[in-house]
Amino acid sequence: MAITGDGENTENTERSGTTGELGPGGARTSAEYVALLRRLKEHSGLTFRQLEQKAAARGDVLARSTLADVLRRDALPRAEVVAALVRACGAGKDESAWLTARERIASTAGVVEGESSDSPDSPDSPDSSDSPASSSGSSGSRLRTASLAAVASLGTVALLVIGALVLLPQDGESPAAEGAGGQASETSTPVEPGPAPGLSRIRPVRAPELCLTDGEAHVESGASKVVAVQRPCGEAVPPKTYLLKSDDGLYRIQWDHPDPDKGKGCLTLLTDGEFRQMLEPRNDCQVPGPSQLFRIERAEGTADGWLLRPEQADDMCLGIRGNADEANAVAVAENCTEKEKGTDVLAQVFLIGRG
Repeated sequence: MAITGDGENTENTERSGTTGELGPGGARTSAEYVALLRRLKEHSGLTFRQLEQKAAARGDVLARSTLADVLRRDALPRAEVVAALVRACGAGKDESAWLTARERIASTAGVVEGESSDSPDSPDSPDSSDSPASSSGSSGSRLRTASLAAVASLGTVALLVIGALVLLPQDGESPAAEGAGGQASETSTPVEPGPAPGLSRIRPVRAPELCLTDGEAHVESGASKVVAVQRPCGEAVPPKTYLLKSDDGLYRIQWDHPDPDKGKGCLTLLTDGEFRQMLEPRNDCQVPGPSQLFRIERAEGTADGWLLRPEQADDMCLGIRGNADEANAVAVAENCTEKEKGTDVLAQVFLIGRG
């Protein structure tokens, strides 16, 4: 696919040396940059709807209408749109290269893209002059424009650095830096939406004095099992609760218990037997498949509420069996409530944070 820039057709064949996916290093203008984004989207083989869904699963916002508009035009897209698209296309390892190329093009836009044929500073303009004064004025104008753009770009970088420092975990809270697989997560820019990983408390919004922790559940057969329940927050530690976030935006919920017999365990959705739909803290936090993975999404109509959606049950949300304010009530995966059915939509909303 040919890429048009500065009136010439060029073929950009540059690819990333690590992932084999299309790289942005050869783009000189916003038009070339967007053309490479189009090729990245085509290379992924995903539709606009699929890209929107993949982005949402990671906690990114990438509306398909916005993406279609961005790829239809030649204007430089916003950095957060670029980052979300690159990650949704599966090129997350090249995200920094895409953002760096975008900043480079943005900082030189006043020189490369500002010289349209109808500009008074253009050498081809009928109003231009060959006199030294005119030439000097044109050059000065372009330099001033480029300088202002560069300053703006540096300001953006400074804000991102400050934001990253603010979000760094405090000393002694190393689990916050671990991904869902127990490995350190890659730093991404901009920071993905969602609750901050690390030491946390999960509390039902209907009973904020209660916290999600471990407890015993009993079934009709007389069997019992340690599963996730809600108890008064003062009695809920130990274990300590940590959110572990992976590169794909999904979370694991880890409980760290001082008892060496219990140790660290990750909540695992049980899908059969008498304890079906309950959450068991298993010592193995490397269980393959989606049984330990959660999508944590902002609850609609709330300022600080979250929905915990088990990845293994796409149409379900975490809720509390029985009364919302009942101590030792069991947490279960259940059908997500809907406003139009007149149900209590807040029954599945949780407060997540260190406070």
